Order: sequence, then structure tokens, then C-alpha cells
Amino acid sequence: MMKTKLAAAALFALASSSAFAYDYTVRGGVIGINIHSESPDFTSNGPAFLTPQPAGLTVGNAKTLMFGLSKKLNDNFELDFVAGLPPEHEVYGRGVLAPYGVIARVKQRAPTVFVNYKFGAPSSNFRPFVGLGINYTQFFDANTTPLNDIAVGGPTKLNLTSSFGLAAQLGATYQLNERWSVTASVATAKVKTDLTAITGSIERKTTVDFKPVVVAVGVGYSFW
Repeated sequence: MMKTKLAAAALFALASSSAFAYDYTVRGGVIGINIHSESPDFTSNGPAFLTPQPAGLTVGNAKTLMFGLSKKLNDNFELDFVAGLPPEHEVYGRGVLAPYGVIARVKQRAPTVFVNYKFGAPSSNFRPFVGLGINYTQFFDANTTPLNDIAVGGPTKLNLTSSFGLAAQLGATYQLNERWSVTASVATAKVKTDLTAITGSIERKTTVDFKPVVVAVGVGYSFW
């Protein structure tokens, strides 16, 4: 009888020590991208009457689907990759362009890699975390609207440079069972782009600082 109890205790201890011991976790969920953009008024290579001041832009918020993959490094650190389906942002006129409303639309992809520090013991169901990392944002499918073209004097082509910048996040994971979990996080990153709007021979330029705050909620599945 004693041997049976000892064996049962040993098995329980082994199971407890291996709880939540999987090295990889994939996640899927939703993210809300809240933009607090700042940019100076447009400068231009054309005559002043073709670029009335003040004339600028602001960038709208967006939502999209998120996916991620994390790799456990040890009991407290993990490598975390986060990305999503490219969302589309509406761009609004500012200053004398404000009456024209949405003057452009642009899509972006922004994969980000974090190194997270997870608080608490590996066997804990609830584990807050903080992370630091690098963000890369690429802009594509940037197109002006007919109202913009009326405002600036013709069809306009947009060029936006890509962005590299530091990123940070904080959040928490709740372990539902050995494999399934729920994670919520808030993140931000340094995202800036040099924007050039070309209308015929006229080039109008500005630099947009996006100042995003990204809220994400996802469900994870751990394996290996």
C-alpha cells in the first residue's frame, strides 16, 4: 500500500513539473490599431498658390486579424513573433484639406519580434509579461481618393518609405489547460514614414509619425 502511494505521489509530482511545459505556442485573434498620428504641413516644390497652408493629414484607426508564434527560451523568457492580415487605414485631410474628408487609403504589414519576460512560476495559470522588440512596417496599395485629386489639382501618386523602430508590449496569459491559453496585450512601436504625394510635376512631402497603440486578444495552442 505504501509503495502504491509513493508511486502515485511520484507520478503527480512528475505531471505537475511538466505542466505547461510545451516550448511553442501559436495564437490567433483580433487586434485594434489606434493611431495618434502627427505630421507637419506639406512642403512643395511648386508655387505657393498650389500648396495653400496649413495643409496636412491624419491617419485613421484600423482592425484586423492577428496571428503569432512564441518560443519558450527558459522558465521566464520567450521569443514572440506577432503579425496580422494587412489592415487598411483611411487618411484624412487636415487644415485646408479637412473639408475633403478621406483623401487616401493605405495598407500596411507590420511584423514585430519581442523578447518577453513572463512573471510567476511556469506552472502558474496566470502570468503577466512585458516585452521589448523590433518592428518593421511596410506600406503598400496607397491610393488617393477622387476628392483628394479635386483638392490638389489632379490624379496623385503616393510613395511611403518603410519603417524600422523599437517596440514594447505588456500583457498577460491565462492558461486554460495544458495546451490552450488566452492572451491579451497592449503594444506600441516607433513607426515613421516619409510621404511624397506626386501630382504631375508637383511634389508635396511630409513625415508621418503614427504613434500606434495596438490592443490584441488571442487564443493560443501550445505544442512540442
